[in-house]
Amino acid sequence: MEEKKKAASTTANLLNNRSKDSKSSRIKQQIRKLFLDSGKYTSKDLNTLTGGNDSRKVISDLRKEGWNIKDVRLDDRRKLYWLEPDKRQMSIDWEVNGNE
Repeated sequence: MEEKKKAASTTANLLNNRSKDSKSSRIKQQIRKLFLDSGKYTSKDLNTLTGGNDSRKVISDLRKEGWNIKDVRLDDRRKLYWLEPDKRQMSIDWEVNGNE
């Protein structure tokens, strides 16, 4: 009987951990999208927009993944974060020559 209770409890904990994992993944995806949209945000802004509470950890994780996230300290001691565009990326010229 004790084994069944323990197994049920373990299963419930696994389900709770999955929902936490999916929520943190969702928040990470939202923060990625915000940075890709060329926004500049404070940690508080990101937490408010995503409904999370640990945007600085997500920024740290994204930096470890190779994202070039820059920051600057504001006068009121907050940090402003943004994604620095990759200078190596070429732009595509879609103009068509009339001679072809």
